Order: sequence, then C-alpha cells, then structure tokens
Amino acid sequence: MEIKGKTNYNGKLLMICLYIISLLTACDSSEHIEVMTNDIHPSRHILLPLAPTFSVEVSGDTLHHQYLHIPKGKDFPLMGILYVDGKGYRFMGADSLRIQALAPLAGDSCGWKGKYSFLYPGDGWKEREYNDTGWHEGRAAFGTENTWYMTNTFWDAENIYVRRHVMLNKEALNNCKLYIRFLCDDVATIYCNGDEVVRFNYTNKTTHCRQLSDTIVRKLKAGDNVFAAHCYDISYNALLDYGLYAENKEYDDVDTARLKSVDIQATQTRYAFQCGSMELQLNFVSPSLLQNEEFMGCPVGFLSYQIVSTDGQQHDVDISFDMDMEWMSDRVKVKDSVEQGWKIIQGDSLYLAVKAEDVQSVCKDGRVILTQKNMMRKGMDRGVLLLGYEEGEVLQYFGENLPYYWQKNKNTSIKDVLRNIGDEYRSLQSMCNETDLYYSQKLSLQESKINAEKMLPYYRNFMATRRLSVAPDGGLLCYSSIVGRVRDAFDSFPYLMFFERMDWMKGTLKPVFDFCENGYWLKQFPPFDIGFFPIAIHQESVNDYGIEMASNMLMMTLAVVKADESFDYAEKHWKVISQWGNYLVTMVTKQQGELAELQKDSVRNQELLVKQLPAAYKDEVKSILGLIAYQELIELQKKR
Repeated sequence: MEIKGKTNYNGKLLMICLYIISLLTACDSSEHIEVMTNDIHPSRHILLPLAPTFSVEVSGDTLHHQYLHIPKGKDFPLMGILYVDGKGYRFMGADSLRIQALAPLAGDSCGWKGKYSFLYPGDGWKEREYNDTGWHEGRAAFGTENTWYMTNTFWDAENIYVRRHVMLNKEALNNCKLYIRFLCDDVATIYCNGDEVVRFNYTNKTTHCRQLSDTIVRKLKAGDNVFAAHCYDISYNALLDYGLYAENKEYDDVDTARLKSVDIQATQTRYAFQCGSMELQLNFVSPSLLQNEEFMGCPVGFLSYQIVSTDGQQHDVDISFDMDMEWMSDRVKVKDSVEQGWKIIQGDSLYLAVKAEDVQSVCKDGRVILTQKNMMRKGMDRGVLLLGYEEGEVLQYFGENLPYYWQKNKNTSIKDVLRNIGDEYRSLQSMCNETDLYYSQKLSLQESKINAEKMLPYYRNFMATRRLSVAPDGGLLCYSSIVGRVRDAFDSFPYLMFFERMDWMKGTLKPVFDFCENGYWLKQFPPFDIGFFPIAIHQESVNDYGIEMASNMLMMTLAVVKADESFDYAEKHWKVISQWGNYLVTMVTKQQGELAELQKDSVRNQELLVKQLPAAYKDEVKSILGLIAYQELIELQKKR
C-alpha cells in the first residue's frame, strides 16, 4: 500500500481535528472566573427539551409577545400574566387563543345545514350572489360512514361542493380576529364570498385553524355571507367539516411586560421582566441535562419564577398561567388530581404540575388556568410550574421493548418524576446554576463569543432530538429518530466532548457496535444507521457510504479512548474496530490502483479524471484520516 506521499498532510488534518477536541476538553477549571450572564442571542433555541416529539422552543427574544413553539412549528399555547395591584402584564405568549364559535363545526354542535353538489356546478359557484336553490341540502359533516368523525350526510363521490350561509353582525365583531376551523380528507379549498381562504391536504384526525386575512375580513358583509368549499377524495374515506370562529377579548386590558434581560445558559434560560413596580425573574430549567441518573433524559422540565419589588413597597401580586390544551390537541379531555401535595393536570400526553396548596386551578373545556394569588401578602415570592410529556412509544431494539433511562431499575411514571422534581426543584436549579457556571467559565477561557453562540444552545438542542433508553445489557442508548446514524454522531461528538458527556457519546455509538457485534450486520464497514424509531432492526439508508462510516467510527473511538485515558473501550470492541481498519486499507489500495490506471493515459482519460478525481480524493482523504486513527489505536493497544 503506497500512501507515504499523503500521510504527513492528512496526518496534520487529523491532528488539527484532535487538537481542537483536546482544546475543548482540556480547559483548566481550577481558575475561578465569575461568568453570570452570556451575551448571546440565537434566532431560535430550545427552552425545555422534553422529547423529540414535544420540545418547547422560543424564537429570539419573543417570549413576551409571541407563543412558544413545539415541533413542526406549531404554537404552544401557554400564556403567563403577572398582576400587580390589579393591573395585568403579559410576560409569555400572545393574544388569547381561546375562540368562540360564530358558525361552529359539526363536531361542536348538532351539525350545521349546507347546500351541496357532487357534480361541478359551473363558474361562480363559490360567490356570495350565486343562486344555490337547486342544490341538495344536507347536515354536516359530509363524508363516508364509520369513520373516526361523526358524519351526517353520506359522500362517497370523488368531489363535493358545499355552500354554507353564515349571518354576521359586523358591528358586534368589534375588530375581532376571525378564524376558519376545518377538517378534510383529502384535499380541500375553502372560500369566503368567492375569495380563497385556505387550501389543505388531509388534516389527519386533527382540527386545523387558520386566521382570516384583513383583506378577507374587510370584505365580509353585514348579514348573509357564504363560506364555500370544494373537497376532493383521493381514496378510501372522505370527510369535510368547517366553521367560523372569533377571538376572545378576555385579555384586552393586559399590557405587555417590559423585557429587561435574557441569559441563555447550557441547562437553562433566564428572563427578567419589569411589570409595573415588580420585577419578575423567570427561569426555564432542564434538570434532565444534569449528570444525575435519577432524572437524566427524563421528559420533564420546569419554569421557576420569583418576584422582586423594585420600589421597596408591598403590592398585591398574582401570577397566572393560561394553557389552552384544546387548541393544541383538539378535543382533549383534561384530567386533574392532587397527589402528595401536587396538583397534576393531564391533557392527552402533556402534564402540568403545581404545588396544590399555593395555586388555584380552573379546568374547563380543555382550558387550564393556574393562579398563585396574593404572593407578597402571603410571604411567597416564588413558585414553580412543571411540564412533562409522555411519549406513547418505546424503542423496539432487535425485538425487545426497551424502557427509557429515567425508568431504569424501577417502575417510574411521569407523575412520579413530576412530584420528585417538584420537591427538589430548588436544589436541582442550584445544581444547574453550578453546571452552567462551569461551562461558561470553560468557554470564557477560549475568548470566543462565536463558541458560546453555538455551544450553549447546542446542549439543549441536542437533547431535544434524542432519547435515552436502557439497552438489554443495562447500558445506555442515546439515539435520534434515526437510530445509530453515524453521520449525526460524528457531527455531534465535538460538542459532547466539550460538555464532557462521554456517557452520551458512548450511548450514541453503542447501537452501531451492538448491530455489528451481534450478527445483524455482515458487511466489513459500519452501517449508516440501524432503523427509524420506534423499530431498530435494519439499515434504512439505501446507500452505505462505507469509507465515511468506517473512518468516522474509528476517529470517534479514538476520541473516546483519549478522553477516558483508558484503552478499555476500544479493547471491548477491538474485533470490529480492526475489521473496519482493514477495510480502509483495502479501499485505499483499490482507489490508488484505479487512479493510477486512469493517469497512465491522461489525455484519453482527462474528462473521466476531472469527473472522478474530486470524489475519489475526498474518499481517500477520509479513509486516510480513519487509518491514522486506527494506527494510533494500535499504538495505544501496544502500550497497555
């Protein structure tokens, strides 16, 4: 194998890479540098990484005038208001999402009557002035029988055209925001007095909602208006229902709090708001990021809050959290209970918890309002709101259902974790403060704001896309929605090494080693992945990328060995490590032979060389980096 001419150059590339990693892990924490805040402002970051299917995210500094988000950009309808001497200040969320029906969905009523046709009725059918007296009349919803949604008018043709007459008192609307709510199966377009309002493909058992534009609202008439819809059924079940709703003006007299500061740390984000003569200190805290096995990776986080008088006077102070679970989960059934001093409220998979003796609660029609009253008068200047989320699925790992890591060695429920974290929230927040200070000190030694901008949000962003489970042998598995994806692991391992989370790093690599060592993978290089959650049994990617996968695994193994200052980890997996190393030797030899053949007749093969050289040398560089890591592993093995 002839690689002498390239070893020094590519060796330097690997050494630079490893040197960067060593810098991230070798900062001297003995020098105490007080770093209380971080002046960073990412466009988006995760506030609470509860689960990949439900993590709470904020856009920039918009907490006090925009709703938080959960995956796929959906609003998280949690509003926070601080009342000072009767005056309200909104510090979280936007206008009320609670809406009232002007023309309700069939599911919110006994069913509305509309005119319908299965045949195309000709031009103008969606206009307000169109004469629909010759159409059939039916009661909504329209669709096939025996579906998940109650239908009153049978529809099994390809198309349906529906006209719904809605009488409106424009003066009574008083400039309210208006919304169209709808369900469709499959493709629906809805019009208001002839103008398109929404076009959607299949709502998948969920009611969707869209605000009417100002242009549409201005064109509404006093009296009769027509909301027309065309729905096309592609196959199987058919469904159409829609209605008109108006915003609730309940919080019209509430002012927006003044944001004083935002401090983004590794495990928490801290806000300070001025609300009249009171300062509200609000922290979003993620105890699941601590190296505490009891709570590590658990889908629970909390909002801690404290009020401070800025004028030295006593005031009447109430804090209220308004959560519209129906808006988020549609027809959700809210359950509430008091367990060991904690008020626990469940709406589908989402849980809220507050200290029962401190907070009054109202649960009605899918809406939850939690209020802590007379805080200063009662000598209680602080409190906590806990959020938890329970995923319905667990990882099926080679045919075995695995418990989540926070359930290790015990039959623990979300409610148990909520209570335990609630009882210890102040000590857990103190531990998060110490952890955040340590990482801030570590970053300050590098004197790079760019590092802080990337590093600190990454910790929570990483866990927002990962799950931690207990492997069959009792070890830790760390995986995203694509289990054992080597490329993702390689991208994340420098960050994990900075945060000194070698447990997560090993947990990320473990699915790959298990897959290769237990006979599920017979190729000479590692798999690209081992399957989509919740089932891990075979590679989903159609491409192998063998050289990249082998090189990445060898380099990451070397990084783990160096961080551990022990060869035990590599020794445990030496059989497949040596197999991957030998595969790279074979591939480099083959690549150099193929290129040498092309170069023998450079004129005739010039066009082919131009096409193949970039990709060939990219693979060669990658394979040499992997081989250098393998060579260093061999040297470390000899020194044992």
